[in-house]
Amino acid sequence: MHGHLSDQRWHMLSSTLSFLVSKDGRKISNGDCALFRAGNTPPFIGIIRHQVVDEEGDVKLGVNWLYRPADVKLGKGASIDALPPNEVFYSFHQDEISGASLLHPCKVAFLSKGVQLPSGVSAFVCRRVYDVTSKCLWWLTDRDYTNDYSRVSSPA
Repeated sequence: MHGHLSDQRWHMLSSTLSFLVSKDGRKISNGDCALFRAGNTPPFIGIIRHQVVDEEGDVKLGVNWLYRPADVKLGKGASIDALPPNEVFYSFHQDEISGASLLHPCKVAFLSKGVQLPSGVSAFVCRRVYDVTSKCLWWLTDRDYTNDYSRVSSPA
């Protein structure tokens, strides 16, 4: 499958564009977090912003990427403190990708600085925004990044 949908799934998408069905059968909607195929590296993590079916019946997904600490490149002299392995950073980096790269939904808890994930809850944790242009990190609650960005950063 290279992003091509069966007739039944295409009809469902073409009429509503409200959800996809992942490879494991779970529904994924706009605003949901998901894992995406990434070659020989850990899967990419992203937030699905929109879904489009092109003329050939291939699904394209608009995705905002969440970055793992190992993938963050900060400006000169900046460093990231030791973080738990499930910590990720929201970004304004968006791409339109093939629906074939979608693996399955995942949970991401968007938390304020100092708030911990409740015990027994399994999820990625996002407390900061990674500005790929300025190569810096902001807390999700910071108002220092522009109002345009803060409107986009609210998970749907």
